[in-house]
Amino acid sequence: MAERPLLILPEPSVAARAKKGGGGSGPKPLGPDRQGQRLGPRLAELEAAFEAQRLTMQTTAAGLVPEQVLVLETAGTVEDFIKAVKQVEGFEFLAEFDEEDIPPDDDFFVKKKDAQEGYRGRVYWMLANQQAFRQLLNLWGVWQRGEAFNKSLKVLANWRNVFSLLRDIRPWSVRDRLEETGVLDDWRNRMEWEREMLPCEIELWFRSDEGQRAAAANHVRTQVQELGGEIVSEAVIADIYYHALAARLPITAVQTLLDADRRSAVALVQAEQIQFFRASGQMAGRITVDQVSPLTELLEKPLPDPTRPPVVALLDGLPLQSHRALAGRLSVDDPDDFGVDYEARYRLHGTAMASLIIWGDLHASSEPIPQPLYVRPIMQPFAQPEWVPTPTEERVSEGILIVDLIHRAVRRMFDGDGQEPPSAPNVAVINLSIGIADRSFDGTMSPLARLLDWLSWRYGVLFLVSAGNHGRPVEIGQPWSILATASPEEIHEHITKAIAAETRHRRLLSPSEGMNVLTIGATHEDHDPATVRQNWIDPAKFGFPSPINAHGQGYKRSVKPDVLAPGGRVAFVQPLANTATKLELPDPRITYKPGQLVATPGPTPGDVTATVPTRGTSNATAILSRGAAFLSPVLDELREMEGGHVLDQIPDAVWLKALLVHGARWGEAGNAYRMLFQTPDNGHKLTEHLTRFLGYGRVELDSVRECTATRVTALAGGRLAIDTGAEHRFPLPPSLSGQRGWRSLAVTLTWMTPIHPLNHRWRRAHLWFTSPQSKLPVGSDEHLQRCGADWMAVQRGTVQHEVFEGEKAAAFVDGDEIVIHVSCREDAKVLIDTIPYALAITLEVADAIGIDIYTEIRARVLNRVRVAAEGAST
Repeated sequence: MAERPLLILPEPSVAARAKKGGGGSGPKPLGPDRQGQRLGPRLAELEAAFEAQRLTMQTTAAGLVPEQVLVLETAGTVEDFIKAVKQVEGFEFLAEFDEEDIPPDDDFFVKKKDAQEGYRGRVYWMLANQQAFRQLLNLWGVWQRGEAFNKSLKVLANWRNVFSLLRDIRPWSVRDRLEETGVLDDWRNRMEWEREMLPCEIELWFRSDEGQRAAAANHVRTQVQELGGEIVSEAVIADIYYHALAARLPITAVQTLLDADRRSAVALVQAEQIQFFRASGQMAGRITVDQVSPLTELLEKPLPDPTRPPVVALLDGLPLQSHRALAGRLSVDDPDDFGVDYEARYRLHGTAMASLIIWGDLHASSEPIPQPLYVRPIMQPFAQPEWVPTPTEERVSEGILIVDLIHRAVRRMFDGDGQEPPSAPNVAVINLSIGIADRSFDGTMSPLARLLDWLSWRYGVLFLVSAGNHGRPVEIGQPWSILATASPEEIHEHITKAIAAETRHRRLLSPSEGMNVLTIGATHEDHDPATVRQNWIDPAKFGFPSPINAHGQGYKRSVKPDVLAPGGRVAFVQPLANTATKLELPDPRITYKPGQLVATPGPTPGDVTATVPTRGTSNATAILSRGAAFLSPVLDELREMEGGHVLDQIPDAVWLKALLVHGARWGEAGNAYRMLFQTPDNGHKLTEHLTRFLGYGRVELDSVRECTATRVTALAGGRLAIDTGAEHRFPLPPSLSGQRGWRSLAVTLTWMTPIHPLNHRWRRAHLWFTSPQSKLPVGSDEHLQRCGADWMAVQRGTVQHEVFEGEKAAAFVDGDEIVIHVSCREDAKVLIDTIPYALAITLEVADAIGIDIYTEIRARVLNRVRVAAEGAST
């Protein structure tokens, strides 16, 4: 037990749900005449396409009727549109998502002052047969003629709102399915060494009816086979509306698909059942090991108690279990027998991540985690030609759908597999330090992110996911000869601004956009005593965001990455030509220092002491998983304290989520970025812009493991149903009254939300806290001012973390409190569950004030806990 353990607040009092403000106004709707001019030709084209499809399909296999996926793009939003679709027989609603920052045109815009600005819109997908399309044309005609909807059509009145806001209506096309998914580039690359069959994944539109799903899969399977290909595997996960096939196509068919002039003649890409073709095996991990060094210490630390269950799981490559840093510290579960063909020399990424979770940076000589680490291999070595920059890498097998594999892996952990019991039922945190390289976040939730969100809620488990690395060259905008004469600080600033200008090319990699997950970015730091080699460039200040980080925002403009953690230092190679305008990372085949030191397979068989420096967001994610492993025993100790029963009401994953984020601050990097990016015109948007790079800030894990005399952290939690609220009370230390000096109040609220796969809002539950109320008021002109992430963005995910700082003295008396009001509302309909949440509150004052606030606050908290316990027992 720590000298000053965290405190546990009494259970909250019931309160009404706080009110939420409404959104801004959208574009004005258009009338029938103008929309008829704009969209009449589109509808005529669709009508002709339906007829052509009907004639073509008269000779096709039975069981399929002419259908088309229609894309409706609206200016603004139409509430309850799903209900309107369901009222038309033959329509099936497939999906919807919001579009941000649509440029204004002559018809749709938002007028602010004297300018026309862009707006938010929405895209709807629905499947329509010919009967439904005729009904749609009928509704369009009624609206065009200005006729009132008769009684039989009243339930369809929302269609009028759709027609007046409709920007476009079109069929889902070959371009949508094929040309913007990365699969064409992947095929081109593979054709340089593959000679027969090329893999891909085919995502189907999910059909609610099981028979329709089977018919769709059979139709696509037949078309693949007619091309000489094969379906290797199929997966259906109804809870997230996911249906996909892993396929292999002959190289002759792929050559046709790569030809833009010929691909439309291939029936497979015209299949309405198909949503996307995607590259296969793109979830990969890469570690460079051209030079290694032996362990400088033998790591003679006690092994974890084998009876102590793992609380952290690693889904990655298979580690080298015999390595000196890992032996006796892993619980490997390999039901797929990936290890049979997994040569020791290729066990790179899993070994590195396991090493970081267990030991951290080996330069630091830290303690190992107190529990075994559960490992489920999900990758295998994949050999490429020697001339490829990374000749061998670890990736998910091309015949396996990654969504299905992770689904099976997590179910096995918590539900068991067949007659086998659960393999890791006590795991609270799952580390996923790999991402899908060709799937940058584009505003829609990827299938793997959807799965992680659903699994988080279903099993009460927290996924820590790496934001992703981007190794593209940095365009510096001027010849290197000019920048070369600048100071290190000026070079750092110039590179930082250049990277920020490329944000659209440095987006999150799937599945890091997930809303229930914590997305981890890296800071440019490690414990390596080495410095960047001569004639290379150190691109960032130590401890600032890594230059290779993926940038936010996340889904629905939520805060992503959530937090930053040490991920090793990166270097750029100094250009040979003074006229060069780009800075590049070193050759990926080269091992270089500095970096975080990790275990790795040795260059000779039987070498179990080798280490190598590495860096990236994968490392940062492993470092935070390590932090969770140390925080878990803290929760166990708190359960033995007075009031500790509160912790049993909430899954450990939710507590750990709160604690991992609670130690995050923008700190020095926030101040530096604000000065670097501020202009006379961006003041009102600057904080939102900086949140893309900083998230909630760098995590200081030691600050949430125990308290100090001048820093007090208290935990609270509960469960909330729809439209309810709760008030938590944190006592103020009376000796602080009237004292001037720096003080900080940090409040973190976390939860897991159930999800709605068809609704653009996605999360069913939205929890939030209003500005803390006390004699230390918060606000721009008050004693404590908000600092850190954007105040609106913090309410768009499943983490709300806010920090308030100031120096003004405030007068209060013994008994005064800080009141935190937590509320719950329905976001995506319908919310029927009660939502467990965790709350962490920290009050910290400068040492110079000279007050032991811990003793004062602890005494008042314990008194209230005892009073509450006595009241409950009477």
